[in-house]
Amino acid sequence: MNRSNSLAGAAFPVTVWSQVMQVKSGNEKALEVFCQSYWPAIYSYLRALGCEREEALDETQEFLTQFIHSESLKSLAPERGLLRSYLRQSLRNHIASVRRNAVRQKRGGGYMQIALEDLEAFDAPNEPEAADQWFDRSWAWSAVNRAIGRIEVRYSKRGREKLFAELKVGLISPELLKPYAEIGTIVGMNEGQVKLEVHRIRKRLAEELRAEVMTTLSAGVNVDEELRYLLSVLGHE
Repeated sequence: MNRSNSLAGAAFPVTVWSQVMQVKSGNEKALEVFCQSYWPAIYSYLRALGCEREEALDETQEFLTQFIHSESLKSLAPERGLLRSYLRQSLRNHIASVRRNAVRQKRGGGYMQIALEDLEAFDAPNEPEAADQWFDRSWAWSAVNRAIGRIEVRYSKRGREKLFAELKVGLISPELLKPYAEIGTIVGMNEGQVKLEVHRIRKRLAEELRAEVMTTLSAGVNVDEELRYLLSVLGHE
């Protein structure tokens, strides 16, 4: 599966603790973003566990609906630790309950609107023994995607969308970056300027990615350790 392509589609933005608190308070916009943010990791996890596409999609919707309307969300707080681990454990509990009860009432809810190509981007192979890794991999890609999204906004504000488009591929796969001179010809810069811009954007990505990971951790959790783990998960594709 080409994970770099998934970044251009519906990747999985990591929801910050402050947004979770807004969901708890009944903020409808935060609720919508929450659901749109978390479905890819949940869906990938279910597919890896052996669920067919429709079942995985149904249970993703069901899990999010139950999670939002249950006591789980009310009890969720930053001091609980890693948001990634908390949600994954909640999903494990949900699946165990589903498999114990063959008959259940679907609540629906209409929180998610998912395109077919987005499902394909997160269709994990049937690998129950690696399901946790698939969940974490989707989570990690989301952190990268959201960090890159913020960098893109910065370039857009400078009117340098074309430059960002040329440099973005190098952030994901450095070997795919065009020669600096070629990029310079495309965007109207000299080779030295492009080299400096590449250095700046890579530094900015490191800063944004670290900040992104920090938003999902409680006080006392080692940010660098979590970041190293997520990057190692991406490196094992």
